This record gives sequence, structure tokens and C-alpha cells, in this order.
Amino acid sequence: MKNSSQEREQKILEAAMTSFSRYGYERTKMEDIAAILGISRPALYKTYRNKEHIFRELAQAVHLEAIEAAKEALKGKKPFGRRLENALIVRDVHLLKVGHSGPHADEIAELYLSLAGDLADEFNAQFVELLAKAILMAEKEEGFTRPPAYRSAKDFAHLLRLALEGVKKEVKEIEDYKSLAKQLIRAMAS
Repeated sequence: MKNSSQEREQKILEAAMTSFSRYGYERTKMEDIAAILGISRPALYKTYRNKEHIFRELAQAVHLEAIEAAKEALKGKKPFGRRLENALIVRDVHLLKVGHSGPHADEIAELYLSLAGDLADEFNAQFVELLAKAILMAEKEEGFTRPPAYRSAKDFAHLLRLALEGVKKEVKEIEDYKSLAKQLIRAMAS
């Protein structure tokens, strides 16, 4: 259960997402976010020191949601190869839905690298570790066989992630991403 401070932060992040989607990052003012919430600008500053702080917290929240979605996708009874595929795709689809849609998607994506690139690096490293552990466990417990071209589970996970970054950059539609991602994952995993 969230406490009142966490709930307030969540509402602010949701309001910021609305404002960034509506106006873009550059045109969004702290006043816009406060107005969506029905609070004063000074009240907003009690929780977040500036728009960049809000943006970074929003990026962190989106990352955590994507990691949790991937963890859930790795669970279950399906063959591990399908669970791995689902984890990779569900994580990226979550990121695409949040960060790559709307009229200001290009601005947000560009700013993301400059304002939260360090968070992306941490997030990607966590994701690769999650996948590598799942791959090792599947090799040990389920008889999953990693293609011999990959020296380690971590190399395999890292290369899958990097390859999918290229796919994300080339497509605009989520369904196109899913289709190409499945093909790529299956080709790399066989």
C-alpha cells in the first residue's frame, strides 16, 4: 500500500506525463503540471525541485514498470524461448507506448538521452542481468540450450537487447516492432 507521499508523487508524475504529451517538454512549465493537479506551483516545488527532476523521476518509474513487466513475462509454463521473447518484447513495447508516442515523441526521446541517459544505462544493465540469470536458470532447470555462438548467457542477453534497440529506432508502429522483434529474437536464439 502506498503512503500519501508516494501517492502525491505518483499523481505529479502522471500530471507531468499528461503535460509533456500535450505540450512537449520544452513548452511545459511547472505551472502547467500544478494546474493539472489543482495545486499551487510552490506546492509542486515542495516535492520536486524542477521540471528536469520530474522528468528523471518519470523516466525511472517507466523503467521500473518495464522491468516488472519483463519479470512477469519470464514466469510461467511456456517454453523458455517464448518466455524470453515475451520478456524482451513486453519491456520494449512498454517503453514505446510511453516514450515514443504522441506529437512530441521525437522531442521527448531526444531529451531522454540528455536528461536521463545515465538512467537508461543503469536500466539496460539491470535488464541484461535479469535476462542472463533467467537464461542460466533455464539452461540448468529446463534444458534450454543457448546457441553456441554466444560465449555466455550475459553476452546472449546483451546482444539480444542491442539488436532490438536497432529495431526500435527503425519502426514507428508497435505492431511492426513486435513482428520484427519476434523474427530477430527467433533468428538469434536458434
